[in-house]
Amino acid sequence: MTMTDELTQALPGIDGRITSVLRYWDGLRGDRFAPGRIEISPSAITRHLSRICILERPRAGTVRMRLAGATLSTRAGMELRGMPFRSLFDLDDRHIAMDAAETAITTPAVSLLALASPERSGPVPEAMMAILPLTDTRGALTRALAIYSERASVTPFISDVRGRFHVTDSWSLDIPESGPIVGPMGDATATKLISTQIMRPRLATQAAAPVLEAQDLPNNCRPVFQVIDGGLA
Repeated sequence: MTMTDELTQALPGIDGRITSVLRYWDGLRGDRFAPGRIEISPSAITRHLSRICILERPRAGTVRMRLAGATLSTRAGMELRGMPFRSLFDLDDRHIAMDAAETAITTPAVSLLALASPERSGPVPEAMMAILPLTDTRGALTRALAIYSERASVTPFISDVRGRFHVTDSWSLDIPESGPIVGPMGDATATKLISTQIMRPRLATQAAAPVLEAQDLPNNCRPVFQVIDGGLA
């Protein structure tokens, strides 16, 4: 068994919400590493808007939520627009969440977070979050789309759940130059990510994923890294 096979088997199944958004994002990007923020059409993902937030990385070490859906805001118990992304997570887990967000945007890659609710008896599995990179109007990798999808058992009681997320695990998925990330259509409740790509567990003790050099990207999607000061959608 290869290392790729072992890491692939370590990944969880992803549910229909995340699969749906991944397929939509995959279709928009084509042979690029990431589609543009302005290409995202709310009408195409209406069913998932309440669980989606748009992230912005204006500079290294800073990721904030430009927009956040109602379900995610209700779960957090506060208005999330303009808040730092790290504010969603326990203090001890913020470095893992930020590593996942920065990896998704700058590598670029698809990051996955397994989330739990902190309870007296220990963390209770609650949801998955996928972070998908986007480019801004200048073609720079400074944005991301994050989709939160709670377990079915949590959904009826989402308004009763409060507090920050505990991160129980984290992964990064390399984006192929061509072809989809998600495998053939299967059971919508437990779709597996395509197994031909390299899966890497993402934990704080591991080395960060290497950033793609600009010359490795196709000319039509070469990122321009620069500090953006507000404003751009």
